[in-house]
Amino acid sequence: MELMGELMYQSHASYSACGLGAVETYLLVRMVREAGPKYGLYGARITGGGSGGTVAVLGRREAGGAIAKVADRYAEQTGYQPYVFSRSSPGSAAFGFLKLTDSRSLRRR
Repeated sequence: MELMGELMYQSHASYSACGLGAVETYLLVRMVREAGPKYGLYGARITGGGSGGTVAVLGRREAGGAIAKVADRYAEQTGYQPYVFSRSSPGSAAFGFLKLTDSRSLRRR
């Protein structure tokens, strides 16, 4: 978990070095890192795209209280209450998938 978390932090730093991201995401990632493994939080990074948005956090299942504290600290400092959602999507097993093909490859057949 600690190695995966560190890779998330490095990925976030790389994204930021490209001039992407936002002050708000930097703050959330920093707060998660400050809480750290002691509170069951191992990593964080911006996810999605476009200068801000969602921060993915890697943590233990029982780290909900630590996430709530990070969200509260963030709200105190910024005046914005973040929306926190948890767990993973059931993915394509529940929603199905769309197979995309390159139309150029279809013409060669």
